[in-house]
Amino acid sequence: MVLMKLFKQKLSHFYGEKMDHNWYKEYYQGSDFLNFGYWTKDTVNQKEASETLMENLLEFIPERKGTILDVACGLGATTRYLLKYYHPSKVTGINLFFNQLERGKTNAPDCKFLQMDAGKLGFGDSVFDSLICVEAAFHFNTREDFLREAWRVIKPGGYLVIADILVAKWAARWNPRIPERNWVKDLKEYRDLYHKVGFKDVEFVDATNECWGSFYKNLWDFRREKFVLRETNLLNYAKMNLRNYVANIGIKYYLLIAARRY
Repeated sequence: MVLMKLFKQKLSHFYGEKMDHNWYKEYYQGSDFLNFGYWTKDTVNQKEASETLMENLLEFIPERKGTILDVACGLGATTRYLLKYYHPSKVTGINLFFNQLERGKTNAPDCKFLQMDAGKLGFGDSVFDSLICVEAAFHFNTREDFLREAWRVIKPGGYLVIADILVAKWAARWNPRIPERNWVKDLKEYRDLYHKVGFKDVEFVDATNECWGSFYKNLWDFRREKFVLRETNLLNYAKMNLRNYVANIGIKYYLLIAARRY
């Protein structure tokens, strides 16, 4: 219990620090997204890449109707984007952190926001037609608990769509924001988790180059420009690039996943 509390504090501090940084606001064009996005040759900035990631995930859902749950909704940018297809009364966002939920209410004021753990969803069975989770499941304790809960709250015939990241074992041990219990060794073991809890028609798309790889390059260019403009010193510039370099060699896959409950 104590370790879990410390983990949540570290996670809250990490994302809180990023979200309040002026560079973050500039890099994401004030959009309140905080994901790697999906980059194409025509993508011009991180906000557009984040919106393209949402489009790629939502394309897994043939008919975008009914109710949808946004798990680990962050500041509500993903929730807000869902309103392109869903009525606000049909959209619910959940998050561990109260301050992020408050910002979510500003971004999508007519949606419902609840403070909740992804591994212990406080909903009845078969409540949502779809569930979406963007770049958060690697933080969960554990994915299996989350997937079992997701299967339970999704209606028969409904969809789970998720963007997730698999890392090397040393990276899971090195990163205090990734519970070691949540580590999976390979794609087979990861796919087996979905089947184990009951999901069918599990589809994986390897988007490592389009998501993490392109984000890594563009963020590196952004930080270099800040250094050239003398908006950061050499020591901070080197520290930021070292952290990103270590993250880069630790990431094995960035996956877009769709699964269905029958």
